[in-house]
Amino acid sequence: MIEFENMNLEVIIGAIVIYLFLIITIAKIGSYKKCGGYRALAVSLFLTPIIGIIYVMISPVKSTLKIVHYRCNNCGLEYTTKHKYCPSCYKEGVKHRLEKISMRTY
Repeated sequence: MIEFENMNLEVIIGAIVIYLFLIITIAKIGSYKKCGGYRALAVSLFLTPIIGIIYVMISPVKSTLKIVHYRCNNCGLEYTTKHKYCPSCYKEGVKHRLEKISMRTY
């Protein structure tokens, strides 16, 4: 009898771990949608992960904008167009390569 009870406890703990993994995964996916990660987590936790998945899939995607800038480490100026060397430093006779900087905004 004791072994049977321990096996049930292991199954219950395993089911809880899988349930928590599912709702955290749904919340992560929801963070890229307009519904948001916290709201997706709450829906999945209090209802079921299946309802949470449906809620997240119905929600539209956040509008994202990827902005690329090029920065000179010498003078600190940023450019929106790609150059081999910093135009400002190049005028002074110094060749400094520009560092590519990518940003995402929601």
